[in-house]
Amino acid sequence: MNRKLLLIISGITVVVFVVYLLFFSENNVYKHRKLNERIKQLDENIVQTKNKINNTYTFEQLQDDTAGMLERYAREQLNLQKGDEDVFVVVYE
Repeated sequence: MNRKLLLIISGITVVVFVVYLLFFSENNVYKHRKLNERIKQLDENIVQTKNKINNTYTFEQLQDDTAGMLERYAREQLNLQKGDEDVFVVVYE
């Protein structure tokens, strides 16, 4: 009987400890999920900022080239068009 009681008390203690760690401790599951979402958001911001930097650098390089190259860049990258043109943008996923 004492052995059964000891096992039951040990089991309850383990369950209470696990519940405490998962939901009530300083490093609970909710906080980790929020931090992982924030990390993903910051990674996306890093990629977007790197793309903006690369586009700015490319644009500055093309400004030094001829006007034809600048027009080509504007048409391809910025989707600009002349007054009498229709532009179709194909997006690959």
